[in-house]
Amino acid sequence: MIQVVRKGLFLILVVIAFVLGTQNPALVKVDYIIASSEVPLASLMSLCVVFGLVLGLLLGIGKITQLKRQIRQQQRVNQSTQRTVVND
Repeated sequence: MIQVVRKGLFLILVVIAFVLGTQNPALVKVDYIIASSEVPLASLMSLCVVFGLVLGLLLGIGKITQLKRQIRQQQRVNQSTQRTVVND
């Protein structure tokens, strides 16, 4: 069921991206630090979305890894505490 919802949401996002891309064909001037160029607005929006997704995934993976490490440490503390209680 969850995979059906995920696929549905992905399909909706693809349709929205397609509509936005077809409705924004204009060229936009983008100034970089040392250069500038003109790119289609749809491409610029897509690039920004992809960059945001990658950044969000990296931050999310970092936080998940940190929380898993804390869980493992707490489990070790709990196991050692249980051993001392059982031995006493």
